[in-house]
Order: sequence, then C-alpha cells, then structure tokens
Amino acid sequence: MDHRAYSYYEANAADISFEDITSSKKNSRILRWIRDGDDKISHLTLGRDSCVQFSIGKGDNLGWLGYFIGRSVKIQSLDIWHLNPGGWEPQWEQQIDDFMFGLTRNQSIRCIRAFHVRGYESTALLRALGNLSLLEKLDYGHSYITLDGYSALGTLLESGVCKLKKIHLMSSNIDDDGVAAFANGLRSIGPFLRELLLPDNSIGNEGLSALVAALESCTSLERLNLSDNDFSLATAGLGSLSDLLQTAVLNLNELSLQYCAINDEGLQALTEGA
Repeated sequence: MDHRAYSYYEANAADISFEDITSSKKNSRILRWIRDGDDKISHLTLGRDSCVQFSIGKGDNLGWLGYFIGRSVKIQSLDIWHLNPGGWEPQWEQQIDDFMFGLTRNQSIRCIRAFHVRGYESTALLRALGNLSLLEKLDYGHSYITLDGYSALGTLLESGVCKLKKIHLMSSNIDDDGVAAFANGLRSIGPFLRELLLPDNSIGNEGLSALVAALESCTSLERLNLSDNDFSLATAGLGSLSDLLQTAVLNLNELSLQYCAINDEGLQALTEGA
C-alpha cells in the first residue's frame, strides 16, 4: 500500500485485526495499548532487539505501527533499536517509509532515542522529525548517519518546528562535512539548546571551527562534550573555542575534551586564546 494513503488507515483502524498485522501476541498487546492510550506506553521501546517492548519481526506491519504511534497522545519518549528484523530486503524501505509517515503526525513525543540505526532508516527518521513540535531531546548512539542524514538534521533544526534542548550524537559518524551540514541549524535553536554531546566521532579542525561559529548563538548551552574526536591538527579550532569561552556568550557548566589527542600547540591555543 502506498504510504501516502493515510485515508486507508483511517478507514480501517476500527476493524483491523491486530493479530494480522503483528508477529507475536506480545506485539499485538502493545499495539492495543498504543491505540487505547494506555499509560504503560508513555515510554515506548521498539526495534529488532528482544529487550524492547515491541520486538519487530517479519510479520509486523510498520505502517500500522507508525499510524497508531502518530495518533497517540500518551507516548512522550520513543526508543528505536533497528527498524528491520535483520537481513535487508527492498520492501523494508517501503515499510520504514510507512512507519515514518505515521510518526510525523505525533504531537506528544518529547524525546527520541535511536540506537544502532544505520543508513536509510537513520536518514528517514531525521527527515520525519520535522513535524514533532514538542520534541526536546534527540539522542543517537552508535549509529551510522550519512551526510544526507546530517543535511536532514540541519533542515530539521533550521525549520524551527521543534526547539531541541538536548542533542546527543555519540559515535554517529560525524566528520567535518557532517558538522558543516547541520551547524547552521544550531543557530536557529541557539536560545533553547542546553546540551550538545558529540563524543566518539571524527570531528577535526574544520568541523570544530564550524561548530564554534554556530555556538555563538547558543546562549543557553550548559554542557558541551567533544571527547574522543581528533583535535591533533585543530590548533585554529581550539583557539576559536578558547576565544568563545572567554566571552560572555557561553556559560558552560561542563566542557569535555577527553582523549582528543590535543598537542602542546593546541593546548596553548585552548588555554590562552588564538
């Protein structure tokens, strides 16, 4: 079914058999809770791993899952651990699109956490968040976000639809080009952003410089974590960061630069200013 035919879901929602669109009794029960607005699903976890509430298998229809999540007014936090049941098949791209199409209609989710999502599903999720006006926290961990994904993140931030307070992107394939793709978007949410955590990535001098320029607008920032990036050749970027820290623009409570391979020249630039 074409994921754009939202009227199909609306017309059939009242009579749909949950057993026909889920892979297990557990998933059928969870889907009923989502539909009925049960308080048990204020924090919903889903994905391929067995530890989640809704464990995705080959019998699960992600379009219906996305539809009911989109209609929910109870879900405030959504954790996603993979979206396909293992072994990539062409039809799963359509399933992911169907899921995201439903998700875009949600107006209750405040926190999205995505772990081990890669490539297509990662970019699709970032593109889907543009309508979630209450979203305050975005947390990606150990995921593979492509340059297209970071461009989608930049578009999301620049849209101003959601005023993110916390962005956590740990071990998510950020390089200098990735930073450049979303840095401008940080300016759009600058007054709202409180935490920016980008540890264990591949940010270098150019990425750090682009990030520092964007942080000039982030007047409410309290936590900045850039640990486990390679700043061995980032003397200029570290100098710019030092200059910014010496102004009254930022009032950080926490700055993490552990394991960044900062050499003596970079350390001097950081401590004395460029």
